Amino acid sequence: MRSSQGSFSRGEVRKLDELLYSVTYTGYDYAEAERFFCENPPPAARCSAVSKGSLLGRNYDWAIGDKADFVVSTPARNGLHATLGVSSSLIPSPVVDSGEPSQLYAYVPFMTMDGVNDAGFACCVNGITVSDRGKTESSNPGKERMSMGMVVRYLLDHAGSVHEAVELLSEKDVHSLPSGHMDGFEMHFMLMDGIGSAVVEFIGGRTCVTYGVRIMSNFHLSGVSRRKDLKPHSHGIERFRVLSDGYADVKDKDGMFVLMRAAWYSRTYDRSTVPFWYSEFYIDYTRKGEGDFTVGTEAEEWMEARIDRAIARFAGKGVVDMWHTGHCSVYDISELTLDLIPNETGRRHSFRLDDRNRRPSPPRTREGPADCTCRRERMLINSRPPSRVHGDD
Repeated sequence: MRSSQGSFSRGEVRKLDELLYSVTYTGYDYAEAERFFCENPPPAARCSAVSKGSLLGRNYDWAIGDKADFVVSTPARNGLHATLGVSSSLIPSPVVDSGEPSQLYAYVPFMTMDGVNDAGFACCVNGITVSDRGKTESSNPGKERMSMGMVVRYLLDHAGSVHEAVELLSEKDVHSLPSGHMDGFEMHFMLMDGIGSAVVEFIGGRTCVTYGVRIMSNFHLSGVSRRKDLKPHSHGIERFRVLSDGYADVKDKDGMFVLMRAAWYSRTYDRSTVPFWYSEFYIDYTRKGEGDFTVGTEAEEWMEARIDRAIARFAGKGVVDMWHTGHCSVYDISELTLDLIPNETGRRHSFRLDDRNRRPSPPRTREGPADCTCRRERMLINSRPPSRVHGDD
């Protein structure tokens, strides 16, 4: 069965697991998605990402709820790459299970949070704290506007390498979530190919590219090399430390899953979670006060009280306004595969880009962008991340 509604065309939605589905799209409308996300901004999810060799590991962290995850595949067509990725946090699972049509399906491809294409290029999006730097209203005035929420889909469709992805972004005016929507957060992106990886951030109206980054959580990496460079409310420090400490042990997909699950949130944010991610929770997303930055693992009284208030606020509603890891993805850009474990069941699912859907890709080049608004930062993390990022200096 195929469904074609207005500006999109998709295949049958198949249920794979609790809150997990698969679907193939053969058409969707960028202009319509831009209009939609300007009025209905996507979530700035927290998340963690790690690249090593041909592997990209990623945890998708977001508030507990019933939104469906879709494994989305698209064939090569009209000059676009074939892609495989995971789209999240748009359609409630009961709506999907009902089989009823929904216009929200038009935007599922654009909510792709991580993915790989037939050129062996992969990318993902993480949330980032921006209380100190302000939100990105425009990265490149005068160019075609594009919501940050659409960047992963755009790059998977069009980019064959990290270098090409950076050039493509230099030709777009990327903008953040509208004012008033999670004002303390927006997004940054990890890109990787067979040559290396980079993180793209939008700061002060500029597109900043930090090459050689291997680990990304939820604080700016541009201009950061030591703990003293971090801001008092930097977000995701604990997970960054855990991922750094276990990075050298990753040898294969199974090892990447072990590493990523070490930084996996408890489903209910249980106080027994080790380590206890207490600096990861915010009532006020713009708050800069005491307690927003810590690398300890002991729960403090202010955090215990904050958790109690949040639980009481949602008592009887079936949800807790706290983070959990919705799924863990591991991509292999040499094999063009995705392995995924949803939190709800812990079962592992495997996917591969169909050979028939791929298109030939031009050879990659090591040259950086020759003429763009991006600036090259010095490498933050080598093949083994340094401990100095969370040291005392």
